[in-house]
Amino acid sequence: MEKQQDYMLMKARSYRSVLSVGFHLYTENFRRLFKASWQMALLHALSCGAAGTLATIEIPKFTLALMQQLATYQVVFTETLQHFGLTLLELLGLTVLTIATLALASAPILSKLKEHKDTGVVSVPPHWLTANPHLMGRTLKGCFLTLFIMLAPLVLFVALLAVADAVSSQFVMHHLMTSCIAFVIVTIAALLLGLPLMHVLMKYLMEAPCGYWHTLGSNYGRAMRHWGALFLVFFVSTLLVQLVTLIVMMPAQILQLANQAAHLGQLMGDPLTMPPYMTVLTFVTFVLTCFIQFYVSQVMLVHNYYIYGSIETKEYEKDTLH
Repeated sequence: MEKQQDYMLMKARSYRSVLSVGFHLYTENFRRLFKASWQMALLHALSCGAAGTLATIEIPKFTLALMQQLATYQVVFTETLQHFGLTLLELLGLTVLTIATLALASAPILSKLKEHKDTGVVSVPPHWLTANPHLMGRTLKGCFLTLFIMLAPLVLFVALLAVADAVSSQFVMHHLMTSCIAFVIVTIAALLLGLPLMHVLMKYLMEAPCGYWHTLGSNYGRAMRHWGALFLVFFVSTLLVQLVTLIVMMPAQILQLANQAAHLGQLMGDPLTMPPYMTVLTFVTFVLTCFIQFYVSQVMLVHNYYIYGSIETKEYEKDTLH
C-alpha cells in the first residue's frame, strides 16, 4: 500500500521525483509492459530494420557514383539522380512507417499506464495480444498531429527560402551562412515551444475521449506555465536514453561505417570487399538493436506520464485555492 502511494500519479512532484519514480515504475513492471507490447515493438523494429538497411546500403552507393561521375565527367547522370530520388522517397515512406509503428507499439504501454492511473497497479496481461484498437488509433492520431505542429515552422521556413530563391536568383547561396543560422534558430525555437505539446499529447491519451485540437487549445497555456519542469524532465530523460542508445545501436553503427569505408576504398581503386550476405546481416542487426532501443526509449514515455500527473495536480491545487 505504501508503495502504491509512492507511485500514485496525481501528486505534485519535483523533476527529480518525476525521473526517479518513473524509472522505478518502469523497471519494476518491465516484464508486464514487455508482455503487453512485444508484438507491436517487433513490428516497429522490422520497419526500422528496413529503413536502416536501405540507408546503409544505398546511400554509400549513390555517394560513390556521384563522386566517380564528377571526377570523370564533371557532371552527374540523370539516371543516378533519378535512382537517388527514388531511394529518398522510399526512405521517406519507411520513416513515416517507422513513426507510425512507434506510436502503435507505445499504445499497449499507454494502456497499462491508464490502468495504473485508474487502479494504482499494473496488472499482468491476461494474454499475449493486449493492444486496444481504439487507443492505438488515438495514439497514432495524436503523435502525427503533434509532429505536424512541431514541424510546421520548419516547413514554412524552408518554403519561404524557396520563394526567396525563386524571386532572387540564388538567394540561398548568396546568404548561405545566414540561412543556416536562421534555420538552426527556428529549429531550436520549435523544439522549445513544442515541449508543452508533450503534456497536451499525454492528456489527450490519458483522459476521457475528446478532440485533439480542443485538448490543445485548453491545455497548451497551462502546460507552458510548467515549461521549466518539462524542460528539465525531458532534457535529463533524453540525455540518459541517448547515452544508452549509443551503446545499444553500436553494432548497427559499425556496419554503417564499414559500408561507407568499403565504398570509399572502391573509389580509390580497391575492390569492394563487402560479403554477399551484408544486406541480410545489416537488416537483422538493425531489427535486434531497434527492438532493444524501443524499450530503452519507453522510459521517456513513463517520465512524460508522471510529469503530466504532476502538472495536473499543481493546476488543480491552484484552481482550488483560488
